Amino acid sequence: MQSIDDRSDDAAGPASVPGQWKERLDDPFNRFYRYPVARLLVRVLLPTPITPNQISFVQPFLAAAAGYCVTFADRRHLVLAAVLFELRAILDCADGTLARARGQCSPSGHAVDAVADWLATALLYAGIFWHFLLYPPLPGAWSRYLSVGGVLLLALVQGGLRSFAADHYKHKYTSIFEQGRDGPADDLARKVRALGPGSSIFARIDALIARAEHLAFEHEIFDVELAGPRRGDVARLRARAGSPMARLVAVLWSVSNGDAFLSLVTISLLTGRLWEGQLFFALAGLPWIVLVVALNARFARGPSRSRNALGRTAG
Repeated sequence: MQSIDDRSDDAAGPASVPGQWKERLDDPFNRFYRYPVARLLVRVLLPTPITPNQISFVQPFLAAAAGYCVTFADRRHLVLAAVLFELRAILDCADGTLARARGQCSPSGHAVDAVADWLATALLYAGIFWHFLLYPPLPGAWSRYLSVGGVLLLALVQGGLRSFAADHYKHKYTSIFEQGRDGPADDLARKVRALGPGSSIFARIDALIARAEHLAFEHEIFDVELAGPRRGDVARLRARAGSPMARLVAVLWSVSNGDAFLSLVTISLLTGRLWEGQLFFALAGLPWIVLVVALNARFARGPSRSRNALGRTAG
């Protein structure tokens, strides 16, 4: 779960109601079910000494228990795995909600949450790999081209790409359309400048993740000395906040982000369709998320092309 800075740029003017874009980009299960439950849980936790990081640290243990349950073939264990992993998903919403309620959002906290999310997914998939090692699926048309391990690896790769790309674009669109700033670029500059000999390992991980996102989706190596406000780019993209393409990318991310992927995994466990779900992710999910990322790159980088063209002309 990405923590978004609540600061706004009044000079840019409001493009949408604060929080509107974050909700539009959320997995529907998060928006209509998990966050309401998480907010009720946070009301109970606010007077206690429990911290957001402690909630994050619990999540991999629930995922490990879910992964262990997946190693069994009977329906009861698979349903229990789904329940445990769903509880982890609710806590994943609760840690950020508690951090915002207490004003404790920080780069280190974001890194702890990111590491907990990735570790939880890896632990669940360790159980899924073991399940199909013990109980191989019946061969089908897929088996002519892929092994069971290949299917699961592709499913996990597309899930990682979903999460990685969705975090970047969720941060970018929310900050631009609601706050009038390019959040990923501004925050990366702040994180890099804040690093020092005494920086925690989680702060360094957070900066490394942000650098990797910038390289992957902005297609340039980040240079903190050249970092600065790109108000022209922000203004041009903000002007498209209500366009059909903006509405399309919001809908696409709501069903294509990392949380949506894990929701589908949970549903496949509940319905006893675990293998069918993995085949869907490997054969359809990977090309789907590549297409979504390409569409977003074209939408989000449109204004940058004008800036680059002007820069080349001036040079």
